[in-house]
Amino acid sequence: MRERLLLSVGPILLGVTLATGALAQTPPTAAERPKAWGEPRHLFPETVPDRPNSPPIAIDQDFLLEADEVEYDQNTEIVTARGAVEISQNDRILRADAISYNRRNGIVTAAGHVALLEPTGDVVFGDYLQVTSDFKEAIVENFKALLADNSRLAGAGMERLPNGRKVITRGVFTPCAACADGDREPLWQIKGRRITHDEVKKDIIYEDATFEVFGVPILYTPYFSHPDPSVKRRSGFLSPKVGYSENYGVITGTPYYAVISDSADATIEPRLYSREGFMLAGEARKQFQSGKIRVAGSGLDEDFAGNYEDPATGRRWRGFFASEGRFDLDENWRAGWDVARTTDRAFLRQYKPGGDYGAKGRYQVSNILASDVFAEGFFGRSYVDVQAIAFQSLRDFDDPKKLAKIHPYGTADWVGNRDGIGGNFRVTANVLSLSREAGTDSSRISNLAGYYLPIVTSGGHMFDLAATLQLDGYSVNDVMQSDGTEYSGSVGRAHPRLSAYWHYPLIAPAIGGGSLIVEPIAGVVLSPIGNNPDKIPNEDSRTVELDASNIFSPNRFSGRDRVDNGSRFDYGAKFSFVGTEGRGISATVGQSQRLSTDSNAYPVGSGLEGKSSDLVGNFVVTPVSWLDLAYRVRIDQATYRTEREELSATVTHGLSGFSLSYINYERAFPEAGVVRPRSIEGAGVAQVTDNWGVYGQMAYDLKDGNTTEYAAGLLYRDECFGMLIAYSADYIDPRLGRDQTIFVKLWLKYLGDFGG
Repeated sequence: MRERLLLSVGPILLGVTLATGALAQTPPTAAERPKAWGEPRHLFPETVPDRPNSPPIAIDQDFLLEADEVEYDQNTEIVTARGAVEISQNDRILRADAISYNRRNGIVTAAGHVALLEPTGDVVFGDYLQVTSDFKEAIVENFKALLADNSRLAGAGMERLPNGRKVITRGVFTPCAACADGDREPLWQIKGRRITHDEVKKDIIYEDATFEVFGVPILYTPYFSHPDPSVKRRSGFLSPKVGYSENYGVITGTPYYAVISDSADATIEPRLYSREGFMLAGEARKQFQSGKIRVAGSGLDEDFAGNYEDPATGRRWRGFFASEGRFDLDENWRAGWDVARTTDRAFLRQYKPGGDYGAKGRYQVSNILASDVFAEGFFGRSYVDVQAIAFQSLRDFDDPKKLAKIHPYGTADWVGNRDGIGGNFRVTANVLSLSREAGTDSSRISNLAGYYLPIVTSGGHMFDLAATLQLDGYSVNDVMQSDGTEYSGSVGRAHPRLSAYWHYPLIAPAIGGGSLIVEPIAGVVLSPIGNNPDKIPNEDSRTVELDASNIFSPNRFSGRDRVDNGSRFDYGAKFSFVGTEGRGISATVGQSQRLSTDSNAYPVGSGLEGKSSDLVGNFVVTPVSWLDLAYRVRIDQATYRTEREELSATVTHGLSGFSLSYINYERAFPEAGVVRPRSIEGAGVAQVTDNWGVYGQMAYDLKDGNTTEYAAGLLYRDECFGMLIAYSADYIDPRLGRDQTIFVKLWLKYLGDFGG
């Protein structure tokens, strides 16, 4: 019959930690330290003990002892327990074949299959444990520890010193998982003649350290240290990366990460390009109670190579700078800034500093760097935004003197409450001022006010009615007019608009399950003709194109400088099928007819320049849950020739996915980043096994008949090791030609980029 006792013998277990390991096998009443330690018998510990069924004891001096046999010698004042002994106190459990406690000298001794489960999740194993009652000193024979993160620490013997250090003789550490059969060596491990775990500084220090891969020594150093698994952030070198570029030679860099404080850190990376010289890149971050700041940049001095010189200034160094800031001013307002500047257009394309040293601001536009300072307020459904913006183009055909500086741009949106019939008023006020070193300057104040009324009849008919008035006032300089003359002065505009759209969604059960929805749509928009005089410069409404997303919009211009004038009639329909198991079909088709015969504001190629617009459609088919097919098209209304089409297929399965897209534009939109009018692009990632993955991507210009970029990579990652092999090739710049690059990067847990 098992004995179950509640003892009050002092805080025996309250201080036992990973440091209080176990000692050599001797009789459980003995308190002698072993004379010598041999090699650890095995790195990987036995089965982790379960929690006791009984609730933990409250934090006091009592603990619960269970054993097959318990004896107390009153003469020696020794409590001895034998046979599957278990002592529990709070969430701490000690198990052994035999345990004794000497009340006179305060020594606790455990022998035979010793296992100590800590509240932190750490588990200590050994053949013998001996610990003083104040837990400042302890010794263990055949010490083994399974840490909470599944790292392993083992040694022939362990001694815990009063200064908070554990000293392990002939020890070994690895974060790699144990092999199922227990015979094969871990992927990597570090051995030391003497390993010291400093629990105060949280360091693991090795003397005569050997780094092994699959048990094979590959590196020796007389001294080595790294943070213990409990450390989340620590200054030190991160994993290096090595690569080769067809144009720039061998590329290698080793970042250094510096913890400045609990709320600030920095990373700096000297990177060598063997044919160019050294590039220095860095990033610093600071977190505040109400916000954060980030500063990053990179720079390179080309005196080594001598192949770059700014033609205007003779400057030979090149670089990039970025900064972001975000601050919550109060419960309604926040403010911040974004800065992104480079010395020349080709720097980022050539040297690819990487996302850690690049811009991460609000505006990520292809071929354009945007810097801004802003403040925005949120008031229920209303919103206020004020900002100033400067641009830097990375395109050869842009003249920097003609790029606008915006100072400021502001907008305020107010949404009123619903009235008795369900409608509400909305007001959007807007102010814009911009200037150029050469070209048009413009200042604008604008206000768009309207009443919006949705109606749903008892028969299911839905109406969206709106009446709006847009008032604009401009002060401009050097506006080029259609007759070739320039205008400077003031100009204003008042543009009312009425719109009414009708929807009639019809739903019916589909054969085989699911639902079928058919929704015819028709609408009319009425507004004056004209109202787009040459005296008003077009700054924010240059890119417009008809598609399924704006066919039923009263105003298709994205900005305020151009208004959708005249009257028109829009019609089309939406179709959808919602099936079972994720299957479905959706489609939108539509066209627009102008009722006015004069003053069409839309440019040629937009699909809206004629009396009848082009036909637009958007189709999405999901035949099975893991496959999506999409097709977007715009068809010329007169010739029925395809003006624009996009076809894509996306396959997803677990962590794997693949997409293939075909894009055909009859005209390019360089201002929108569309530089390949006809192209095919593919990208995919495949999780081959739990640890291995591959990825690839490609872009092919069908018009020019060449591959513009492609990349592929192989990734391995497990609980203690990571590896990336990446290959890429792209056409950086006509002046620079094609560049091919291959990179290799390795990660070791706690020795590089990822830790506890």
